[in-house]
Amino acid sequence: MDTTFCKILVVDDEMLVRQGIIHLLDWEGEGFQIAGEASNGREALELIEIQRPHIILTDIVMPVMDGEELIRLVKGMYPEIEVIVLSSFSEFEYVRSTFQSGVADYILKPKLEAASLLAVLKKTAQRIPQLQHVDWRSNKRQSADYILDKLVSGYPVEYEAEALQAMFPFPEFMLLLADTGDDPAAISRKEEWLESSIRSLLQSGSRVAFRRLSPLEGHVRFLFNLTVEEREALMQLAEQVFAAGIRTNMFLNLAVSRTFTELEALHTIYADDLIQLLDRRFFLPERCLLVDHGGEVQPGPVFDQEVFAAELNRQEFDQAFTRLSAYVSSMSGRRDTGVSEFKSLLCHSIFQIIGMLLQFHYEARALDDSKYEYFRSIHEARHIGETEERLLQFLQDATECVTKNRGGTPAMQKILLYIDEHYSGQLTLTEVAREFHFNPSYLSNYFTLHNKEGFNEYLNRVRIGKACLLLKENPSLSIAEISSLVGYSDHSYFTRVFRKLMGISPSQYRKG
Repeated sequence: MDTTFCKILVVDDEMLVRQGIIHLLDWEGEGFQIAGEASNGREALELIEIQRPHIILTDIVMPVMDGEELIRLVKGMYPEIEVIVLSSFSEFEYVRSTFQSGVADYILKPKLEAASLLAVLKKTAQRIPQLQHVDWRSNKRQSADYILDKLVSGYPVEYEAEALQAMFPFPEFMLLLADTGDDPAAISRKEEWLESSIRSLLQSGSRVAFRRLSPLEGHVRFLFNLTVEEREALMQLAEQVFAAGIRTNMFLNLAVSRTFTELEALHTIYADDLIQLLDRRFFLPERCLLVDHGGEVQPGPVFDQEVFAAELNRQEFDQAFTRLSAYVSSMSGRRDTGVSEFKSLLCHSIFQIIGMLLQFHYEARALDDSKYEYFRSIHEARHIGETEERLLQFLQDATECVTKNRGGTPAMQKILLYIDEHYSGQLTLTEVAREFHFNPSYLSNYFTLHNKEGFNEYLNRVRIGKACLLLKENPSLSIAEISSLVGYSDHSYFTRVFRKLMGISPSQYRKG
């Protein structure tokens, strides 16, 4: 029996739309096959050269290369390929123009559902000479690939266990995931290499079956079915594949799941275990084989941000810097923290350090001017070792800044500390003068002499600095509430002062 499938390429810049289409139908059961997916016209052209689909299902409005240009190029280079356009009501004029380029049909996204999509695809497939022999009226059973794709993606699917029993005769399963990077054109070649390597390394007579699952976002996935006795042998196979794959630059990392006994657990194993494990590879040795042994992840030390902030506020910089450095050193090998969360904490800590140094009038302008370079280097760090190097360099620079000059007289330091502790109230020059037994006029001159700016200018800078932190860290607080919290009873006056010092409004600063 001829098993030729009509190959479909799905092109849309929204991943949820692509995934919705891919999981909308039992494609092979209906005589079709998803040849790939792309987020724009340029990616699609790369895949067309490799996969040579029969039909392209494409959006119109996309970045990099839109649907109109893609259609024009496809019809010029591959006139035999049929194109169906996906569009919304507002894009209908664009759709009308694409028919001049030879588009076969169009489907409105708001009307997209299985029956109408299938009808348009079958009508289009009947126009393709190579597929004239296919009986598009036949109703086929659900394919194994369709069932497995639904299960691994978390979509509900009803199926008979007998449909997969012959394929998976053993009691346990294990999922292998290879991170191949961002090049969609190379995934097919790497899939073939992995499958060939696994097949050649499996010993004859071993009680192990395996099947390739559809790739997703640069991840090549293989499902293994095995007996309990084959667990150790399969791990040895994974180590051999890993060594060969890294040597030939086939993937960046290889992750292996714990064993499980129910196929219904496939989505949890993939999305909750292996994807998180790959995310945590940042904290593990670079380019390693990642193995999920199951069980709960033990939490490590937590960074005490309140104590850290208090140490900075008391100018106990040595203790604060040591605390931050020790926390970063503790992160190697950890699996209980997300990479983005960790890097954000570091950048925020650097921002706090620079802010405190400036507030206490250390010569920290060079650090302040370089802060975005520090942020960039931390966000671009590929693993925990690089991050630690970048942080230590910053802490060395900050320590030199503290050592050079602690700024001001002891009396001035006490006044600055008092302002920092009482900025949120209705603080005045007269009140501070009374607290330190100064004449207000004398304090005004003394403050300007030793602080290079007046009392009100300094108080405004402290308050606006605190407001900046609240705007970023507390999105639930309104700007009016923040204005009050930092000592301004007049919201409009707070906005004017903020714009004068920061160059933008509070709302713009929060969005940025």
